[in-house]
Amino acid sequence: MEYVELAVSVPLLHAEAAAAVLRQATGAGAAIEPGFSQPDLESDARLERDASALVRAWVRPEAADDARAAASDALAGAGIAAEVRRRRVADQDWAEAWKEHFHVERYGRILVVPSWRTAAPRAGDAVITLDPGMAFGTGQHETTRMCLEALDRLVRRGASVLDLGCGSGILALAAARLGAASVRALDIDPDCVRITRDNAEANALDSVVRAGAIAPDGPLPEGPFDVVVANIVAAVIVARAPALVAALAREGALVVSGVIAAREQEVREALAAAGARISRVRAMGEWRCIEARHRR
Repeated sequence: MEYVELAVSVPLLHAEAAAAVLRQATGAGAAIEPGFSQPDLESDARLERDASALVRAWVRPEAADDARAAASDALAGAGIAAEVRRRRVADQDWAEAWKEHFHVERYGRILVVPSWRTAAPRAGDAVITLDPGMAFGTGQHETTRMCLEALDRLVRRGASVLDLGCGSGILALAAARLGAASVRALDIDPDCVRITRDNAEANALDSVVRAGAIAPDGPLPEGPFDVVVANIVAAVIVARAPALVAALAREGALVVSGVIAAREQEVREALAAAGARISRVRAMGEWRCIEARHRR
């Protein structure tokens, strides 16, 4: 069977965003080469600004022109200057090839197992099986990793959790597996809502994780929530800061990520203006994960 490969070379910092664009354009998985490294959070590792990645996806020939045009437009709209190259490939199931780049990953007690792999959990592990499909969230990206490790520390048995921008559902599923009694998972993308629901059902967590759509400026569900996590982008966090803080229980914890270093101060100031105090900031390369609580 013949496929067309669509490929873009981008700075490593933009690789996940480019992969999301190609997944959306092709309706299939995307591969990032090289994959994101996962150094210890306490290390001094930094993401090299000039490091690059090759992002590839595969589509049937009859859909290649439309997919390439859609990907080019979406990349330009995201401010990523990259040419979408194409070539025909054959004699391999390229529609499944992207799965080779995802492996079993550990984040504290959380063990993320791609649905096509097997793992040997330790006693006490919070194991989730994940099929990211077209959605963002595999645990490989620095922002997702920092959020997972924050949830490992913050989620207590019986907690209520809000996940804004759920993507694949990885954070919502992790919270549920860590013992949360209820998890609301919201996203503006209906594909992400569907994928989160599918992953919740596959993990027998659909009675705990409730996924739903939210408008870009729609109200958040009424809290309070013991933990609120938003792994999105700085602009949305700034705009949503009052609502995020308002949704938080008095002793609860807010975790926001998807924040590049250059916008850290802006996010800090927005959270402070909304009545929160910053309790922790973690860094991985150019990315920041900020934790906050109600100001006392």
